[in-house]
Amino acid sequence: MKRLCTLVAYWLILSAMALAQKRTVPQSTDSLIQFLKTSPKDTLYVRALTELAWQKVDASDYKTADSLAKELLTLSQKLKQKKGEFDSYDLRGRAAYIQGNYEEALTFYKKTLQLAKALGLDLSSQQRALSNVGMMHHLMGNNEEGLKFVLESIKLFESHRLPKLSGSSPYDVAAAILHLQGKNEDALKYFQQSLAIKTKEKNYRGMAVTNNRIGSLLAEQKEYQRALSYLQKAEKYAIEANYEAILVDISINLSSVYRGLNQPKEDIAALKRGEEIAKRLKLSALLGAIYGNLGQYYQSQKQYSQAETYLKDALSIFKEIGSLEYQGYIYQALREMFVEKGDFKRAYENQQVAQKLSDSLFSQQQKARMDELSMKFETERKEQQIKLLQKESELKSQQNRLWLVGGGLALLLALVSIVFVINRAKYRRLQEALQLRNKIAADLHDEIGSTLSSISLMSGLTQKQLATNQPQKAEQMVSKISADARQMLESMDDIVWTINPRNDSMQHLFVRLREYAKPLAESKEIALDFVTDAQVEALSLPLQVRQNVYLIVKEALNNAFKYAQASKISVEFSGQGDKWNVSVIDNGVGFDVAGVNTRNGLKNMKKRAEEIGGTLVIESVLQKGSEVRLSFKN
Repeated sequence: MKRLCTLVAYWLILSAMALAQKRTVPQSTDSLIQFLKTSPKDTLYVRALTELAWQKVDASDYKTADSLAKELLTLSQKLKQKKGEFDSYDLRGRAAYIQGNYEEALTFYKKTLQLAKALGLDLSSQQRALSNVGMMHHLMGNNEEGLKFVLESIKLFESHRLPKLSGSSPYDVAAAILHLQGKNEDALKYFQQSLAIKTKEKNYRGMAVTNNRIGSLLAEQKEYQRALSYLQKAEKYAIEANYEAILVDISINLSSVYRGLNQPKEDIAALKRGEEIAKRLKLSALLGAIYGNLGQYYQSQKQYSQAETYLKDALSIFKEIGSLEYQGYIYQALREMFVEKGDFKRAYENQQVAQKLSDSLFSQQQKARMDELSMKFETERKEQQIKLLQKESELKSQQNRLWLVGGGLALLLALVSIVFVINRAKYRRLQEALQLRNKIAADLHDEIGSTLSSISLMSGLTQKQLATNQPQKAEQMVSKISADARQMLESMDDIVWTINPRNDSMQHLFVRLREYAKPLAESKEIALDFVTDAQVEALSLPLQVRQNVYLIVKEALNNAFKYAQASKISVEFSGQGDKWNVSVIDNGVGFDVAGVNTRNGLKNMKKRAEEIGGTLVIESVLQKGSEVRLSFKN
């Protein structure tokens, strides 16, 4: 009898094991819900819970997804399921990212990276976490930090030959950051690498994302037909993958292409499609972007009232989600609209707010860098302190007297040094303040004073012309006053930017020149390319050097846009050690260098080069193009 009971028990155990092996995680939402109701809370339950939570994220049911992710975390910790803990934070990070809550998403993604390393999860999980953290840094405007994480993710993927990319594509994020830095050719290479990987994997969702990004990049380079081809593929793959969220971004990029092709009906139709999806899925950040583009569309149609309404709606959204970068874009768009309307007072007000936001964003980036440096410093300091304590323990008996004598001398020397440094620092600050005041006064007198005097004279003349019934002449004079006012606004903006110490890096100079040149290039359908590298971007420039380099390159660009009749203009920054070069190169009609050397513009450029101890070389070949090259030391 006892033997029979043992056999029965053994049979029951084997039957239970066989039944457990047959249990599988279903795929449909309804089946998953039913499975979770009847299944014991074991490893298989964790997998089903994870799958259901991801489906809720994809369906934009973020509240339910968040609740499931929290349940997943609690159960995974109880069962000691490391991957379940990782997936819980990964899910919440994804939901926060889609809703535009980038700071919250970064917090969750940092937790996944911490867990992946601390718990020794597989390399694919580490690669995924690195990509997601890098993407969030990029979206929050901290591109240097973002690039560091995604390049580490790419290195992990390639060096270990991982079978599949996981998370946000690091190639896409790296390409997006390189694109922002003006390295368009490098960006396109990374995008193409990403597309090749996703196509091989038949990852339609990923193919939609990368085709969309390539289309966006080509649209910025005015290659509208190529861009349209990629964007239409992106739309097709997004529909196949049922990836509605990306369709909003695709609509924005299609709008840009249709605007370039002068197809307003297709332009507004694309934006309205995107608006409908963004509202339905409650995608705040993307809805803000749609509103911003609708504002620019109505501005292009001279419907300024509707344009202003949409731009302000976009601004409200970006303020709510805390995106300083996109608030800056909208204020710049409002500035351009008011300039076009002739309302220079409101244009100037919006420009001032945009500049403050730019400074604030830069401060955040600097804080992140300082936090990182501080952490490294503290680690190094602790290691040094341990070594010093060990040495002090060994030499304490022999060095007591030497410490007393040396300490007294060191204290005396330190006091003398402190007094000297303080006095020298005070003198330097006073000298710098005096130079800055003189510079501001001179710039205001030269750039603003003469223009205001001219406007005053022309205003008086306009009144006389109106009084003597000469409306046509008066209208011409008003146009001249309007143009001078715009020029004065631009000059004032240049002066404010130049004297701001936060703009002392070559990177900020690079961005400023792109902001100036991009609208001019777009209006004349000229391909614009900026070429630089990380070493150049990190270069810090004194105020006088920064101002003169900026104004020389700006004048060279202005001349190229006006006279070169070029189809492509490149700005190249290069250098090594303390020697640096900036070149403006075009493929235009060229000119006789000897014949134009007497012009005031070129004289001023050479004078500015001399002021910073640099040299200006101008080379040109008829029908082949020109190059203006500034060389200087820093």
